[in-house]
Amino acid sequence: MKYDFDKVIDREGTLSYKWDARDINFPENPQALPFWIADMDFPCPEPIAEAVRKRAAHPIYGYSKVADDARTLAAVWQKKRNHWDARPEWIEFTNGIVPALSSMVAAFTEPGDGVIIQPPVYYPFSEAVVNNGRKVINNNLLYDGERWNINFEELEYLAEEPSNKLLLLCHPLNPVSRVLSEEELRRIADICLKNNVILAVDEIHSDLVYRHCRFYSMAALSKEVEQICVVASAPSKTFNIAGLQMSAIFIPNEKLRRKFQKETEKRVLYIANLFGATAFEAAYSDPECEEYLEQLIDYLWENYRFLDTYLKEHMPKIKCQKPDATYLLWLDFRELGLGDAELEAFCLKEAGVAFDAGKWFGGDGEGFMRINIGCPRSILEQGLGRLKEAYQKRGF
Repeated sequence: MKYDFDKVIDREGTLSYKWDARDINFPENPQALPFWIADMDFPCPEPIAEAVRKRAAHPIYGYSKVADDARTLAAVWQKKRNHWDARPEWIEFTNGIVPALSSMVAAFTEPGDGVIIQPPVYYPFSEAVVNNGRKVINNNLLYDGERWNINFEELEYLAEEPSNKLLLLCHPLNPVSRVLSEEELRRIADICLKNNVILAVDEIHSDLVYRHCRFYSMAALSKEVEQICVVASAPSKTFNIAGLQMSAIFIPNEKLRRKFQKETEKRVLYIANLFGATAFEAAYSDPECEEYLEQLIDYLWENYRFLDTYLKEHMPKIKCQKPDATYLLWLDFRELGLGDAELEAFCLKEAGVAFDAGKWFGGDGEGFMRINIGCPRSILEQGLGRLKEAYQKRGF
């Protein structure tokens, strides 16, 4: 089936957080065109929609179990897409990855322990640490003017501190849209192995990798590395079904898995969302979903090329780093010479576009904005047009 990603679908009035919560998140301009939060304005693959419709036709929506073959389907997907021979029995299901991250912090560390994160990074990482009474240990990414890189020397120093028990790694790197090389992943793994640091890796965007890159799952590096890894995955970003909240957490190490199970039992994260379980099975079992994914990757790449060309022609002081993965791109506004508050006002009030502010992600995120290009190209063009008008009015 050929999917039409150019089709504009009105999401207002559907309880969409992206569109219908602008008055809460952007009260300065609730009508701003939303390019924030990580969901796309595309319909999910038809087999998923059909499976949900079929289940919804049954009028009883009680507590649900996960399909018997769901673990096997998720493990097969890992082997096919990420070259990792994962086992079904390693999987724990949770109602989303963000709650799972919080459970990992609580399960694998004690109050007062340090948890290493690498800002600028997906902001729920720091929240998961702070909300569990642990210490945020920043290992800031380094920007060389083109790419963001791991500060390995600092990471090794931080890992040597016995109280720093856990590294939360976001891979692909969000928001800076980088896929780490096998060599980089091995360096991280070697540091963690040497210092008995557990590696919790959020790989939710691993399916959305562009053609010039190859993604390596951290746990696929070796059996030794596998034993210190907890890998979070889900079809939610891949197929735009984040609202159904169904994630698979792979924990090869039995001792770590038991700790995680105890924590999720405390938080009651083990009861599946009825429609999430239905969508999960369809996503990983129907071949058409993989066809959808391949088409989506190419469409998103063309959206990036359109945006990059538009910026270079009309707003050359705003730069976009070439992405390796995801529909979340990292825009560099620093040449405009605006402070953070002024930059946010410029985008939101003057241009009428809502981005994720770089400062939300910590580290050296000031002066940057994250834009979600997971939308029809006409919407992206409309947003860039608004930005251009404000840019030219300012005389940049």
